[in-house]
Amino acid sequence: MFITSLLVIIGFMTVHIFTDAIKYLEKRMTNRLVSMVSGGSIAYVFLHLVPELTHHQEVAHEARLLPWLENVDYVTYVAALLGIAVFYGINQMSEKSERENRRMRNLTRPSKRVFVLEISAFALYNGLIGYLLQELSGDSIGAYVVYFLVFSFHFIANNRILQLTHEDLYTRAGRWILAVSVLIGWILYEVTHASPLTLAFLSSFLTGGVVLNILNDELPEERESSFPMFLMGMLFIAVLLQIIIG
Repeated sequence: MFITSLLVIIGFMTVHIFTDAIKYLEKRMTNRLVSMVSGGSIAYVFLHLVPELTHHQEVAHEARLLPWLENVDYVTYVAALLGIAVFYGINQMSEKSERENRRMRNLTRPSKRVFVLEISAFALYNGLIGYLLQELSGDSIGAYVVYFLVFSFHFIANNRILQLTHEDLYTRAGRWILAVSVLIGWILYEVTHASPLTLAFLSSFLTGGVVLNILNDELPEERESSFPMFLMGMLFIAVLLQIIIG
C-alpha cells in the first residue's frame, strides 16, 4: 500500500496548499461547505476513531507501562483528553491574543508569537495524521479513500479557521508548513518502527485533538453553520464507513 498511502499524502498536501481558495467563494456557500465537512469528520471520529480507543486501551493493558501509569484507569482515554486539553489551550491563547491586539494595536489577528505556536501545534497534529495513515487505514483501499475524504474535509475546515485568524501569515507561510508536516509524518512512519503501545497513545491523542478541533470549527454561533449540510456530511461518511469498513 506504499503507492496508495503516498497518493493520499500528496492529496493532503494539495488540499493544504489550495484550501485558501475557498475564501473566494460566496460566504453562504463557504459556511455550508464547512458545515458539511465538519459533519463528515465528526461521523468518522465517533464511528471509527472513538471505538478504536477500546483497542488502544487493550494494547496499553497488555504492555509494560511506567509504574505511575499502571495506576491510571483507561490510560489511552486520558491521552485523548490530553489531546482535547492541548488544542483547547492553544485556541484560548489565540483568542486572548487576538482580543488584546484588537484593543491595544488595532490589529485583527493574534501576535506573531501565537501564530508560530499555533502553526507548530497544527504541524505536529498534521504530522500525526500523516504518521498514522497506514495504521488507521490498514490494508483496504476503501479505508484509505475514507481516510482521505474525512481528513481532507477536516483540513479544509481547520485551514479556513487558521486563515481567518492569522490572515496573510497563514497564506504566506502557514499553509506550506502544514502541507510539508503531513509529508514529514508519513516519511517518519516509513523509516521508523514504533511499538504498538506508542501507536496506541499517538492515535488516542490524535482522536482527542480531532474532536476538539471539529467542535471548535463548527459550534460557535458566528460561524453561521448549516444544520442540513452538517447532517448531510455526517450521514454520507457514516454510510460510507458501513459500506467500506463495516
